[in-house]
Amino acid sequence: MLSLFVKAASGGYQMLGEYDPLMQQKRQALANFLKVDPNAIRESTGSLYSFKAFFYGNDEAYLVLTNTEATIAAENAVAEKLWLICLETLFSYFDVNAYPADVLGKLKTKDIRHVNEEIKSLIYNSCGLDVLRKKMLALGNRKNLLSDYDQREIVQDGFLIYRLY
Repeated sequence: MLSLFVKAASGGYQMLGEYDPLMQQKRQALANFLKVDPNAIRESTGSLYSFKAFFYGNDEAYLVLTNTEATIAAENAVAEKLWLICLETLFSYFDVNAYPADVLGKLKTKDIRHVNEEIKSLIYNSCGLDVLRKKMLALGNRKNLLSDYDQREIVQDGFLIYRLY
């Protein structure tokens, strides 16, 4: 990461901010995919699954990752989405016409986090979370874990793009 400085009117230098070449490459790859100006894409201040997201417009968010980063992010996503994975599996197994996302409007975030922690405890005390993570990724679930919007993994300019919403 590099720091950017400009010459101030006082004759000294003023720091503009940090410049991360990898993040700029990711921004450019996303801009190429969306066919927009890279300046129209904003970087998140926080992180999701340990990585920064990008925003385009008011209603689109993306993760742009290297192959290694995508695997790490998916492994992290498993632990955060256990409640969702369990409901999807249960509904699918019994052919129930319901969607796990429906619970989001009916339960508080803290309640969902509590349920997720309880499921994590069950898994930890059975097969262990690492076994589940490895099995899910071995079965090709990386795109399902990272792309909430359409479960797609798009390759662009050497990066993998996942639409969050």
